[in-house]
Amino acid sequence: MFSNNLIKFLILSLSFLICFQAHSEISNPSKHSLKVYDSLIAPVFEARCLHCHGENKDKGKLRMDKKELLLKGGRSAGNEIIVKGDTEASELIYRITLPKNDEEAMPPIEDGKPHHPITNSELTVIKSWIQLGASFDLQIADLDSITQEAAVYILENMPKKVSSEIDLVKPVLPVVSKAPDEIIDTIGQSGVLIMPIAENTNALYVNASYLGTKFDDQMFEMLMPVADQLLWLNLARTKVSDKCGPYLAKLKNLTRLHLENSEVSDEISPFLADLKELKYLNLYGTNISDASISNLKKLPNLNKVFLWQTKITPKGAEDLKMSFADSKLFASLKKQHLELSKKVKVVTQNEINAIQSLEQEIDKIGSVSTDEEVINQKCPVSQKAISEDHKKVFEGRKVAFCCKNCLDKFSKDTGSYRSKIENFKPSESYVRATDALELSRASKDEKIEKVSDELRQISQQLRVIAPEINIGWTYSE
Repeated sequence: MFSNNLIKFLILSLSFLICFQAHSEISNPSKHSLKVYDSLIAPVFEARCLHCHGENKDKGKLRMDKKELLLKGGRSAGNEIIVKGDTEASELIYRITLPKNDEEAMPPIEDGKPHHPITNSELTVIKSWIQLGASFDLQIADLDSITQEAAVYILENMPKKVSSEIDLVKPVLPVVSKAPDEIIDTIGQSGVLIMPIAENTNALYVNASYLGTKFDDQMFEMLMPVADQLLWLNLARTKVSDKCGPYLAKLKNLTRLHLENSEVSDEISPFLADLKELKYLNLYGTNISDASISNLKKLPNLNKVFLWQTKITPKGAEDLKMSFADSKLFASLKKQHLELSKKVKVVTQNEINAIQSLEQEIDKIGSVSTDEEVINQKCPVSQKAISEDHKKVFEGRKVAFCCKNCLDKFSKDTGSYRSKIENFKPSESYVRATDALELSRASKDEKIEKVSDELRQISQQLRVIAPEINIGWTYSE
């Protein structure tokens, strides 16, 4: 017999455990009770969509930062952006599943690179949410098992909001005095485009490329009165040559310079070296060679240079890049990039092999049946009476046909006739195998996405560790 004190102690202990468990359940709610939109879709939109469709920018008059504005849609699709219960008719699904190079694809490509595209898991959840009515009260528990797995994966790998590259390159404009209006008007009347870079600033953008070869070294001199105001200058396809170097060196605030397809050569590089604020330089199609590398190294703020169809060699480009980078870090990142590139291929092939193995297993399981008799009375092709002489095992069940011709038709196009087999249900072993295949396919996408994301991160670090130097080759993702 237990003593009264011991019984009281056990009762109190049990009560404490019950209260503690209840408190834990309240403070740590099950993931499956979370609302699909609030906990999954809204954060995905914030990370991948709001830089174009948010409060600060509503591209196409579409805002996705508020529920009512999302359902309202934009200028072109209207409320068909989301058609409740119909993913095929929903413009949102159409746009985010377009090939990444399509002009209408969302998110868009910036500078030739995908901008944080929707992942397979995210797409699975968004499509399921729409198909189930796009209710903002829908819970994860309301989703099917495969979509629930995708939801849990997203919760554990929530996408991070990253500023777009367009946002990141917004310049910090210098405070400069404005040249007299008559000087700016004179430059504009010559056919040169001259305009402020932004509102409430005297910083200027000048584009002489519209004049082509009519704009030469002599015409360059007329820009000198606005030299301090010049931040962006486009001299592409003009007739400027190395003789414009002394004028060019006076543009101390210049941050962007286009000289592509002009007549400049290595002789202009000492003057380029004086442009200490320069961030972007395009020398495509010029006579610049490795002899200019030493002067390009003197540009401390350079972060992007285009050298296609010049005399710069890959070795020269690498030398330029290395002058800006930590050599040990660069070597480490290149090694990681190579290893991850190989890993992506290995993981992809392993997953493909695993799926092919399951598909072969399904074929074996589907060709064996435990049925003692055929399960149908009418031919699924002709709807006539069956003949025991013409039968086959399909998805683990014995199915009969009226003649050999119908059996052959069925075998060639099972998708068209499967639904016409009366009261058809595949065998339990076949169902289990197909479920395993679907899970494996979902797992394949997630595993490949994970290692590919690691590769993209290393690629991004390689791009920003030093100026992006483009001579027709880039670090692949």
